[in-house]
Amino acid sequence: MATTKSVLVLIFMILATTSSTFATLGEMVTVLSIDGGGIKGIIPGIILEFLEGQLQKMDNNADARLADYFDVIGGTSTGGLLTAMITTPNENNRPFAAAKDIVPFYFQHGPHIFNSSTGQFFGPKYDGKYLMQVLQEKLGETRVHQALTEVAISSFDIKTNKPVIFTKSNLARSPELDAKMSDICYSTAAAPTYFPPHYFATNTSNGDKYEFNLVDGAVATVADPALLSVSVATRRAEEDPAFASIRSLNYKQLLLLSLGTGTNSEFDKTHTAQETAKWGALQWMLVIQQMTEAASSYMTDYYLSTVFQDLHSQNNYLRVQENALTGTTTKADDASEANMELLVQVGENLLKKPVSKDNPETYEEALKRFAKLLSDRKKFRANKASY
Repeated sequence: MATTKSVLVLIFMILATTSSTFATLGEMVTVLSIDGGGIKGIIPGIILEFLEGQLQKMDNNADARLADYFDVIGGTSTGGLLTAMITTPNENNRPFAAAKDIVPFYFQHGPHIFNSSTGQFFGPKYDGKYLMQVLQEKLGETRVHQALTEVAISSFDIKTNKPVIFTKSNLARSPELDAKMSDICYSTAAAPTYFPPHYFATNTSNGDKYEFNLVDGAVATVADPALLSVSVATRRAEEDPAFASIRSLNYKQLLLLSLGTGTNSEFDKTHTAQETAKWGALQWMLVIQQMTEAASSYMTDYYLSTVFQDLHSQNNYLRVQENALTGTTTKADDASEANMELLVQVGENLLKKPVSKDNPETYEEALKRFAKLLSDRKKFRANKASY
């Protein structure tokens, strides 16, 4: 009899723990962040294809899409383009692109976007005409409010000298931000010296004309928009009950996946203090942007890793990044077929690498674990909604 009672108590405890775990999982806010990096967007494209494939297998649904699982998807530069591709609806109100369509997009259009140039000193390296054309063809007249989940795409207004963040949650306060996704995508990718800045206009709530003069989102948020994406999620917590669990910046209730486009920790060439002691503006100009972007991206990851670890929630944050790019793969605008094939190999090989020196789990294993959390959370919310 005592044994039977013990077994029943044990079963009850397991069920209670499982119920609590699923309840907590159901309250989690999920965020996907995608770095900038030009043609190197192929690398996160490979990662996203793997993740979406895992979700389709787990849920036995070939039509499952990333926008079904993430509350916020944010990106800058090429990451902003990927954000639009996987959140902009088609005629059936489903994402117009599956994750498996991302890499073929780069192979088809990359060589035309990064076409022959006239040099960087007497104008932008590329005219941007093909980029704008393909964005208009793919995204049409779709605007921010039509995105299938919350988005966070950054740009920088060179007339007002202020960042511009395009999100659905900002539209009630700032309806002028309800721009066409094609305009937003070009703007977030318009890196100074590479593409011309982008001008377009929308209307305010009073019907007045509102003008934008925008350049690459990396100017506003650097190349890693993870903190921006998290801030959009926490801001939505003030208004949306679905985000209530992170109202007090409770990172324990946040599930964050951050995808990089690869860095070269040694840069193209390293320098010593003695070597650079007499450098002037021209010499520093050639390397300082690369140094600043790499350092800022590292600090974003460092901050987020520290916060999640301090809260004993390190499994809630995954940064997928290749830190040892070499040769042509370091270039954001080398859209030769040979280099793009190398970038595919980088992405595929990255899946087999350990997450860190202290964590032998491979990125593939970590993404499968993430997919399981995303799948379970979606099922929990669906079941809850059916009652």
